[in-house]
Amino acid sequence: MRKKPTHIWIRLNRNTRGAAAVEFAMVVALFLWIMFGIIDFGRLFFDWNKAAKATELGVRMAIVSDMVAVGLQDFDGLAAAGGNGLPVPVAVINGGQPVICKSGGNCNGYGFDQASFDRILTRMQGVSPLIQAENLVVEYHHIGFGFAGNPYGSDISPNVTVRLENMQFNFLFPGLQTLATLTMPELKATLTGEDFRN
Repeated sequence: MRKKPTHIWIRLNRNTRGAAAVEFAMVVALFLWIMFGIIDFGRLFFDWNKAAKATELGVRMAIVSDMVAVGLQDFDGLAAAGGNGLPVPVAVINGGQPVICKSGGNCNGYGFDQASFDRILTRMQGVSPLIQAENLVVEYHHIGFGFAGNPYGSDISPNVTVRLENMQFNFLFPGLQTLATLTMPELKATLTGEDFRN
């Protein structure tokens, strides 16, 4: 024969005082976790947007400044072109491949102007302080623009690309810190070089 439950268990089973407080605590915790996650991801997209804008300003600075690749700045393509006013063949510059300049690098053997690199970096950091020298890459790709015998400077007007790579974002909210840091996708902007610079 089955025993009937004692009177106290029946009373406890029916007592719902405090249930609302427990439910409220669970809902608030979940709400706060979602809200702070949205804030952190909002910071991520804000920083990403600033870095993208910085690349646009950086490439403009690279266009109007002296080239980071010193050997391209005063490049004389007269012999390669075969005469004044003729285009310099694309293959003459780095075998037709881009000349890549990174912090502390030598731009594929074309020399490295630290002052020009720092000028571009400083301009970009004015928009996004997260940018470090190791994130910045400046590329010059000769595409056939310019002419041999240019009296104002280089005989080439390359496409200039400013890239940001390996930019790190740190989450603040403890629930997202398990992601530790997030590497942002590569950002870049490209413009065609000008025939002469002041």
